[in-house]
This record gives sequence, C-alpha cells and structure tokens, in this order.
Amino acid sequence: MLETARQRAQQTDFLAHSLRRQHAQTRDVVAPRFDAIAEASARAASLRAAIDSVTQLRDSWARAYAIEREVRDLKAQRSRASAEKRARTAELAARETLVTDLGRDFNTMISELRPAPWIESATIDPSSYLPVVDNVSFESLQADGGGIVTCINVAYSLMLLEFGSTHPDVRVPSLLIIDSPRKASGSNLDDQARGHQIYRRFQAVAAAHDSQVQLIIADNDSAPIPGTAFGKIELDYDNPLVPGVAHPGPEHTHRAEDES
Repeated sequence: MLETARQRAQQTDFLAHSLRRQHAQTRDVVAPRFDAIAEASARAASLRAAIDSVTQLRDSWARAYAIEREVRDLKAQRSRASAEKRARTAELAARETLVTDLGRDFNTMISELRPAPWIESATIDPSSYLPVVDNVSFESLQADGGGIVTCINVAYSLMLLEFGSTHPDVRVPSLLIIDSPRKASGSNLDDQARGHQIYRRFQAVAAAHDSQVQLIIADNDSAPIPGTAFGKIELDYDNPLVPGVAHPGPEHTHRAEDES
C-alpha cells in the first residue's frame, strides 16, 4: 500500500513537473503574440481614428473650398452688377438731360405759338414724356378740347419733329401729318393770329430741316401766309385723291405698305 502510494506520488510529481515545464514553454511562445496582437489592435484603432479625423478634415476643406468659390462668384456678380448700375445711372442721367432739353424746347415752342395769353409755363413730364402746361397734365388738357389744346398739340408734335432731327439718338418719326390745325379755332383776331403763328412755325421748320423731315398738313383753306416753302395739293369732290397715287379699286383688301 505504501509502495503504491509512493509510486502514485512520484507519478503525480512527474506530471506536475511536466506541466510546469510545458506551461513555461508555452508562456514564452504565446505571451509575446498576445502582446503583439494587443499592440496591433491598438495601432489599428489609432489608425482608424486618424482616418476618421482626416476624412472629417477633408470634408471641411471641401466645404471651405466650395464656399470660397461661391464667394468669388458672388463678388464677380456684384462687380458686374455694380458696373451695370453705373452704366444705367449714366444713361439715366443722359436721358434726364434729354427730357430737360425737351421741356425747354417745348416751353419755347409754346411761347412762340402763344396758345393763350394766360399760359405761364410748359414742360415735359419725365415719366410719361407728355406735355404739362401750367401744371396741368396732358390727359386733363385733352379733355378740355378747343383751339388752345389743338395749338398745344401742334407745338408738342413740332417740337418732337425738330428735336428728333437734331438728336439722332432720340427715335421719333421724321414724318409729321397734322390734320386741320385751325379747325377748332374761332374766327376772332386772336384765333387768326394763332393760326398765322402756327403756319409761320411750319414754314420755319420746313426751311430749317428741309430734307431731314417731311411735314404734311391737311387743312380746309390755303396757308394764311405767303411763301414757297409749302407744296400745295388741292383736293375736291371731282379730284379727291393725291395725284400720282392710283386708287386700288373696291376689291382691294391689302394694305398699300404691304404691296411690293
């Protein structure tokens, strides 16, 4: 029994010694690998954190570059807008000068034609470019009618005709047709004087601008002043058409200006 117990004790000691030796050998081989694995894991985690940081930084720089490009574009747009504004402001100032000149010339024309002795001022509305006489708008003047308003209309039309001939940049027609400038006037001395003054102005325009403008006046009577500035065409019931212009006939349905 004792011998058996000793043998078992020896075997147990041998097994324990073998296990201790095996453990020592394994510890020397495996432990460094565990350390390497732990170190590699830590480095991998650090690299992932660095990658995330770089990615965030890259996105931030991309947004910054995009904002910078947008700022450059906005500055360029602002520069163009400022240049456009300066150009338009200069054009507006020039146009305002033209309107001022129009008002001055219209006032001069009214002073020459003298529609009524009580008229003190005449100018051009800078918004509508229509006459304003004694602070009364063109629409209100038209509502009154009569020879005075007719004279004001003639003055305005003649002023535009002359202004366009001296200012090529002002686009107004060089043809003016006036129908019955004396029809609405009476027959007293003031009315007759007004009619004479209107025709003298017609004559002055024809003499001053000759080939630059064409002035056609339709009136029931001949010009009240002598002169060779006017060509004269008389129309009556027997000769109702302008000589040299053939009547197209009752079947004609097209506009003359559309004909070749």
